[in-house]
Amino acid sequence: MKHLVVGKGFIGSAIGQTLEGEVKYLDRSTGDYQQDVTKSFRIEEEFDVVYHTVGLAPGFASRKQYEQVQVKGTENIVKAVNADKIVYISALNPEIDHPFFQTKKEAEKIIRESDMEHTILRPSTVIGRGNKLLDMIRKTSFTQFFPQVTTRMQPIRLEDLVDIAEKVKDRRDGETLNTAGPEKMTVSEMAEKLYRQEGKNCHTIPLPEGFLEAFLSTFGYVNIPPLTRENAKLMGADNTADENHAPQLTQLEKAF
Repeated sequence: MKHLVVGKGFIGSAIGQTLEGEVKYLDRSTGDYQQDVTKSFRIEEEFDVVYHTVGLAPGFASRKQYEQVQVKGTENIVKAVNADKIVYISALNPEIDHPFFQTKKEAEKIIRESDMEHTILRPSTVIGRGNKLLDMIRKTSFTQFFPQVTTRMQPIRLEDLVDIAEKVKDRRDGETLNTAGPEKMTVSEMAEKLYRQEGKNCHTIPLPEGFLEAFLSTFGYVNIPPLTRENAKLMGADNTADENHAPQLTQLEKAF
């Protein structure tokens, strides 16, 4: 079986390493095809399955950047790649009012309307080295202090998401699957666990209710991610799911 992995980040690289058969990569700076997906392109080679893992981290890009990479990029991939099936790594709760999630939702629509069979995976936070948000939290561990953020996540281990991604290539067409971890936890609780991995204690700092949202709304005029007004919406948007398909697809382990 021939696979094309689009995006050689921490998710794409991990998926590619587990696939049996021929695996090629398409990436902006490295891989068998070096291509910026925001530009039109064409690949003549045919594949059985394409894994679309390209995306920007939530809260770390502008609306225009999300639209270019996650919408225009998906349009270009669908037009350029000749494959029987596409597996797309989307995001849990694409209804959240933020450009990261809105553009993921648009990308899902593009894939559903393409000629390829498809499976859409919607993970919550993916626990693995290379996750931009988690790496930023780890880097602040030397302070041993973290603001009390009550927004809830349902983190899934990278290894579990990769196992699911490999398995769904043979499942029926047209599925959209929530792929979250077994536990729901706040961002502050995640920080405590990440700090412990770095050998540090984490002391959470209580903040007045709505402080972070108000801060971003007030000072987001600088419009430099992550200091944007739109990111205030992330503070009140839980990224969890009541219906989780992941336990049906793999034996989930706790993310921490």
